[in-house]
Amino acid sequence: MKKTVIVALLGIVFFSCKNEKKVESTENAEQKTETPKTETTNNEIMSTGINWDEIPDLKDIGNFPFITAPTGLKIANEKNGVSEFFDYETMENFLGNTIYTAEGKLGILVFEGSEGKDFNQKLFDKSVYDYLDKIGAKKLYKGNFPEDENQKAKLEKNMWNGKHGTRGILRESDSPFAVYAFKNSGKKYILNIQSNSAQGNVFIMELKDFEQTIKKYSAEQMKIDIDKTGKAILHINFDTDKATLQPDGQKTVEEILTLLNANPNLKLSIEGHTDNSGTAARNQKLSTDRANTVMYALAGKGIDIKRLKATGFGSQKPLKANDTEENKAENRRVELVKI
Repeated sequence: MKKTVIVALLGIVFFSCKNEKKVESTENAEQKTETPKTETTNNEIMSTGINWDEIPDLKDIGNFPFITAPTGLKIANEKNGVSEFFDYETMENFLGNTIYTAEGKLGILVFEGSEGKDFNQKLFDKSVYDYLDKIGAKKLYKGNFPEDENQKAKLEKNMWNGKHGTRGILRESDSPFAVYAFKNSGKKYILNIQSNSAQGNVFIMELKDFEQTIKKYSAEQMKIDIDKTGKAILHINFDTDKATLQPDGQKTVEEILTLLNANPNLKLSIEGHTDNSGTAARNQKLSTDRANTVMYALAGKGIDIKRLKATGFGSQKPLKANDTEENKAENRRVELVKI
């Protein structure tokens, strides 16, 4: 009888351990088969976007901005078909899961009621969306603002201050928006459309890469300015609150060197100027040190120092009032004055 009880007890213990191993094995299997969560990085977002090969190339749709007001509505402050126009801007475009950043010229069309009538939101939506669908523009997104806070913040950058007010995509619960794209005559276009009970807006961008048109202040231009006015005004970049030339400042010195080598009889007074930040004594010293930096840099490159002199004026001779950061930047300068 005792043997029977012992065997029974051993059987229970063995069965219990076996069950525990099965449970543990099942839990491990579930953990192994669980799909890991992934996050989309900014680089991945930027690498995705619009495949322009799949965007239709539309014909016979007129000229920019391609959309006119339907009967019963008008474009506010209309000039050349738009309410506001910007030669160059950027626009963030929500594609449903990513944001595509575009740059180029931007036209804003603000629709309101005409002939004394209130704005009709249903008329606007029906007219604009039916028209875009009819001409074959590709709908990339239509719906509400995204839930992701980073994407919301990026879309809220779509706010432009024009001559007649500030316009942009609004985060409103009753104002869904849509994004369309098409090509025409070799150019790419993106539209954002949004309306509410008060007005309808179309933001249309003709995509174009930014072209840098600022050219370096060359030795030739310095000579032209000196011959015309007796001086050349240079905005040479130094380290903040120091007289150490930054790399692009060194390139400007190279242009002054070219000027002096091409005109061996030219003598220059190198005059430093600051804005009114800081004390008068500090500005005087800083402007003098910067003028000396330029002079000795030229002398070190072989220019006879007898052709040069350096003077600092601090903030005594501003070109503009020191009332904005832009004006202060204009006042921080080095002038080459013909002796």
